[in-house]
Amino acid sequence: MSDLVARIERELNRRDESPVKTWARRGLIALIAIALPFIIAECALRIAGFYRPQISMGVQLKTNKACAESLNDRFHTDAFEPDRYMLWRLKAGSNVAGMPVNKNGLLYTDSPQRNEKSPVTVLCLGDSVTGSAYRSFPQIAQRLVSGGRTNRVIEFINAAVAGYSTEQGLRWYRELAPMKPQIVLACFGWNDRFPALNLPDRELGARTSLASLMHRLFYHWRVYQYLAAPEGDRWARVDLTTTTLRVGPEEYEQNLRKLVSMVRANDALPVLATQPENLTASNLSHFEKENFVAGEISQLTLHREYNVIVRRVAQETRVPLLDLEEEFDRRTKSQLFEPDGMHLSGPGQNLVARLLIGVLRNQDIISQAEFEAIVRLARYDTTAPDKPHAAWIVNPQQIVTSTTGTASVSVIAKNTGNTKWLKSHVVKDYGTESDVKLGTVSIVGRWRTVGSPTTAPLAMSPLAHDLLSGETTSQSLTFRAPPTPGEYMMEISLQADRVGDLKNFGAETTTLTVISRQP
Repeated sequence: MSDLVARIERELNRRDESPVKTWARRGLIALIAIALPFIIAECALRIAGFYRPQISMGVQLKTNKACAESLNDRFHTDAFEPDRYMLWRLKAGSNVAGMPVNKNGLLYTDSPQRNEKSPVTVLCLGDSVTGSAYRSFPQIAQRLVSGGRTNRVIEFINAAVAGYSTEQGLRWYRELAPMKPQIVLACFGWNDRFPALNLPDRELGARTSLASLMHRLFYHWRVYQYLAAPEGDRWARVDLTTTTLRVGPEEYEQNLRKLVSMVRANDALPVLATQPENLTASNLSHFEKENFVAGEISQLTLHREYNVIVRRVAQETRVPLLDLEEEFDRRTKSQLFEPDGMHLSGPGQNLVARLLIGVLRNQDIISQAEFEAIVRLARYDTTAPDKPHAAWIVNPQQIVTSTTGTASVSVIAKNTGNTKWLKSHVVKDYGTESDVKLGTVSIVGRWRTVGSPTTAPLAMSPLAHDLLSGETTSQSLTFRAPPTPGEYMMEISLQADRVGDLKNFGAETTTLTVISRQP
């Protein structure tokens, strides 16, 4: 009986409650019901020892900004801007190495002439190897294919962003997938094996504003750390510290497999590429100086390990492999790379373009006859020289002059390669610079001493006109005689603005003997 009386009294008391108190009581009960499981889960995770290091969103955004500024400094541009999810991206309307960035954040590639047929679109994902050259291999491949007049319209899209890892590549492809490319080339690896920015890449970034807010509020909570952790690896097997890699080998393989699955799910053909290298003692020390080395594992060992992963994933998933490392190792690599041993020179970009077109042939996108026509008609210029061979006639071959005088020599040069020598080539916008001379060719003379590098140019004669393969030019070099009596040797060669001495790319040189005497 007493229980019944108590229940009646409680009901009467509740009837006396104001609506505000009623809703407040109900809200409190609901809040406790929601919070209690999370509190229990939080305690359980802490007791179990679960912990994933987290960086506050404020620190992450500062890191993203610092990375963007560093890339802008490195590539002399203002094109890189911080991004909450991608970490950084290319800014629409900016310019990277002479390539404008369109509204979608893609590097400009010459569009092919359209016909009634839909184009075959090749999307090139990658890092600065693909996206930091004035003549990058997607652009060169576009020119070669367009010049070959293939039956099918083929369009190459350069979606590379300097500094990107496979983690960023996955996020970037999700944005680009609505473009419906038929072929997707993935060319990553260098940045994956560099030291982590502060945590591994997949621990960084927030896709939406809500995700960013949640991270700001709850990143210390174990429940949030558990739910926000990458699926399948919530219990970290390694200590996530700044000594780790941006994308470790296991995650690198997982990312490649994810990318292959995503591309196939969009009815496209994935193509994986290994990364070539020319890592010598000098540029390995450069990597250490720039803090591009993580731990005690050598750069070369890591590089080869990541390329082995690419080959394994390509084999096991049965996707085409563009084995650039193997192809470059067969050739004279010193001509194919920039001095850092990582970025490709003009001939290196040209080689990748041809190999990529070979993939299209192997996939029956173009016929064997079309491929042969492309190779036969392929022409390059000195903004990205390929085989800039030269034949020389110097008259006279020996000059006698006084130590106080000047001398002249007539030089005839014939273009015997497949590279057009440009009289003048000016890039209107080149990063943050304007009206940059690039690829403009001159005939130059330098003093040469046996066993020593040549000196700076002492005589220079710009071309009078563009020189196509098979054509000849006659120039005159005038120079001051050496002030000390003796016999000297002058080396005569070709030089292209911002490209350098073309002998570095296989162009022949010639010599002239100069005898300097007292007047």
